Amino acid sequence: MSLKYHTLLTCILLLLGWRCVREADIKLPEQPTRIVAISHFSPGNPIQVEVSLSQSITDAGDPVIPANADVSIAVGGKFLDKLFRVTDDGGRIYWESRDLVETNTEYTLAVRVAGLDLVEAHSVAPAPIRLSNTRVDTLGMRIIELTDGKLALQVPLEISMANLPAQDRYFAFGLRHEIEIFEIIDGEPIPDEYYEASTKFLADGRTLALVYDTPEKVVLVDQNFWSNDSKTIWLDALIPFDPDYERPRRMFIEWRTLSEDFYRYHLSLARQGSNIPLNDPDALYNNISGGYGNFSGFSVSNDTIAIPDFN
Repeated sequence: MSLKYHTLLTCILLLLGWRCVREADIKLPEQPTRIVAISHFSPGNPIQVEVSLSQSITDAGDPVIPANADVSIAVGGKFLDKLFRVTDDGGRIYWESRDLVETNTEYTLAVRVAGLDLVEAHSVAPAPIRLSNTRVDTLGMRIIELTDGKLALQVPLEISMANLPAQDRYFAFGLRHEIEIFEIIDGEPIPDEYYEASTKFLADGRTLALVYDTPEKVVLVDQNFWSNDSKTIWLDALIPFDPDYERPRRMFIEWRTLSEDFYRYHLSLARQGSNIPLNDPDALYNNISGGYGNFSGFSVSNDTIAIPDFN
C-alpha cells in the first residue's frame, strides 16, 4: 500500500473514531440528606460516635456536623446512656458515652437530628482471642542496608493464637517497635531516650494478598487466610535505624478480635481502592439502619517482644 493511501486510511479511521466519542450527561437520582454515624468501640473504653450529614457527590468541603444531635445507647432494649458532645484538642468532634464497653454485650446506637430520619445500629465487642506465643527466629535475623544510609533489622516473627474459633474468624493486627537512642560517653553507648514507630513487614505472596491496610492503623486479615485452620501468621518485621546512635529494643503486637460489622466495613473500605480496572467497585458495607456509616466493636490483646542482641 502506498504512503498516500496509508495516510488517507489513517485519517478516515481517526475521523470515525472521533465521531464515535460523544459526551453523555448522566443524571444521578437525588438522595435525601441522611445521618452518617461512625463508631468503633472496644472493652474498657467509652463509646465514641462521629456524626455528620450526608452530601451529594458534587458537594465540596467537609460534611456538616449537626449541633443538635441526640445520641444514645441501649442494651437489651433498655436505655443505657445519653452521649455528650466532645471537641478534642485536635478539633475532632464526637459524642462520647459515660459507661464503658463490656465484651459480648450487644449495644444499640440511636441518633436523632431534627428534621431527619432516626438511625439505629447494633453491634458487639467480642471476647478477645489471645496470642499464645510470639516467637522470634533469631537465626533468621539479619541487617539490610537501606538507600538513605540507614540500616534495617529484619526480624522473622511467628505470631500464634491460643485457639482458632470454628467460625467468625475476624482478626486484625498492628505492629510497632521501640528504638533506643544512645550517646557515646567515654567510649561506651549510654541510653538517652526512646521513641516508638509503626513497623512495616514482609511476608509471602499468599499473606500479602490476604491482608489490607485500614484507617485504624491496623492490618486486616482476610477470613480466607485461616481456611487451612492454621492459628499462625508468619511475618518479617522491618525496623529501620541509624547504627551510629540508635538501637532496636522491643516490638509491640496489637491483636484485634473483630465483630463481623467491623470486619465487613473495613474489608469493603480497603477494596474501594484496589479494584481491577473496569470492574465495578465493591459496595461500602453499611449497618446503619435509615442512614449511613458503621457501628462496630472489637477487642484487643497485646504482646511485647524483646529484640535479641543482633551484633
